[in-house]
Amino acid sequence: MTVHHLHHSARRTAAIAAVLLCAVFVAPIHAGAAGRVSGTGIGSGSVTSGKWLATVSPTGMTFTTATDQTATVANTGTIALSGISYKVTVSTPASGSPTFKLYTCTVAWSSNKCGSGTGTQVGSTLSKGSTTTVGSTVAIAVGADEYLQVEPTGVTSSVTVTLGTSINPATQLRSPIPTNH
Repeated sequence: MTVHHLHHSARRTAAIAAVLLCAVFVAPIHAGAAGRVSGTGIGSGSVTSGKWLATVSPTGMTFTTATDQTATVANTGTIALSGISYKVTVSTPASGSPTFKLYTCTVAWSSNKCGSGTGTQVGSTLSKGSTTTVGSTVAIAVGADEYLQVEPTGVTSSVTVTLGTSINPATQLRSPIPTNH
């Protein structure tokens, strides 16, 4: 074997190796391997627990005329709420077909006004003999309140509206709370 042939063979081997390396880097990633990321974190933290809880007061309102009534919803849990559902039950009066609308406000109602506006209607119009769950997206901080107003129409005899709260943890926003230890 001559030196020239060895030199030519070494160049060919290097060229083949370069092509193979390019093929490895350019080749598409298999679906099973895509998106895999790993890393290391430095520092410390802790995981804490809490509870979602809200109470409404009063829970029951009796209407004998078409006069608006209000209730206060307090976040009595240990985690801020990003929304809450209300179970609204309207009794069946002895006569008439009253309807009701539920409104929310971030400030206390004053003279049927939410601050300078009308508040935000939650759900649709509620009718006699119904039980409906409606959702509000008003965020309520821990210890803070949301204010409700029930507005009746067509009340001719005594009818009761009952309010309850329902919080679905899966719909609550979660964000990490940094702690230093």
